[in-house]
Amino acid sequence: TGKTQLSHTLCVTAQLPGAKGYTGGKVVFIDTENTSRPDRLRDIADRFNLDQSAVLDNVLYARAYTSEHQYELLDYVAAKFYEESGVFKLLIVDSIMALFRVDFSGRGELADRQQKLAQMLSKLQKISEEYNVAVFITNQMTADPGAAMTFTADP
Repeated sequence: TGKTQLSHTLCVTAQLPGAKGYTGGKVVFIDTENTSRPDRLRDIADRFNLDQSAVLDNVLYARAYTSEHQYELLDYVAAKFYEESGVFKLLIVDSIMALFRVDFSGRGELADRQQKLAQMLSKLQKISEEYNVAVFITNQMTADPGAAMTFTADP
């Protein structure tokens, strides 16, 4: 569906100067599915006549391995935003649900999953508001959302 492509494009375009004195800024990219490709950023930088190395230097990349790790990374992101106040303009999470689907399976864990997801979204909102940073979140696509659910009794 082009979720990661859009994320890559935003990594570059967030660095472009714009209207009303916007000077562009750095980006944090949290990758949960190992889909980030620096080569794509280079191609997109070329498209906008930007220096490839400078574009890559302005994207802070983090790979999350579990939903808990993904949540913990937000503390590091907030610390970085505090250290370099006003420099970062965009936080991308690609894809927010991937690790939650792995760590919490079946209807028996649905309530826990939703609670943890709500905490993650709340933290993203607080970071966005406190540091004046846009947040872009992607979500996995599926043709049949109920396909992985089991309808057996919860032990």
